Amino acid sequence: MKLVGRYTSPYVRRVAVTLLTYGMDFELEELLPFGDDKAEVRKFNPLGRIPALILDDGETIVESATIIDCLDDLAGPERALTPPSGPDRRRVLTLLAVASGATDKLVSSLYEHHLRPPEMVHRPWAKMCDRQTVDGFQWLEQQMLGDWFMGDRMTQADLTAAIFWQFGVEKRPNFFARMNCPKLTALSDRLAATEPFKATPQGEGLPKGIALE
Repeated sequence: MKLVGRYTSPYVRRVAVTLLTYGMDFELEELLPFGDDKAEVRKFNPLGRIPALILDDGETIVESATIIDCLDDLAGPERALTPPSGPDRRRVLTLLAVASGATDKLVSSLYEHHLRPPEMVHRPWAKMCDRQTVDGFQWLEQQMLGDWFMGDRMTQADLTAAIFWQFGVEKRPNFFARMNCPKLTALSDRLAATEPFKATPQGEGLPKGIALE
């Protein structure tokens, strides 16, 4: 399999960590959806977005949630990090939806500040995105049941929330520190010490130059 993207994207990184957790071999094609890479990314996804996953038979799958659903299917119900059915599945999918939504809003705020001239930043929009980011992660904090969201076992919700939390802390450390989410911090620190996380360092993403508090 070939994974298109870079670990600077938390969406790419959660696919890579899932692949490694399942013991699935893949090659990383390091592309970003900006600049000269954009045209190449469009060959895999007409929207020019990452990640994309090319299966061994040539089939291409896009968007991290769809890719992870495919990987769960390949792993089988006994190993899948997302429960196959019932209330447990719905709970994990709800946790994933909130984690993804909060991170989408974080990225929107980062883009607003990094990709627009300072005089064109729409601060009410950025402030609203920040509020949704805080609300999402603080809600996730309240959903932790012991070490894991599901109490006695790791699921995709834990893996994804940890990756998204690490991304936020790296991009906006003071902003995330003020959220006061010790359970998410502990989850992130614990998973950061595992081999799939250590093998996928997130590195640098958006350009430096604007400090967001």
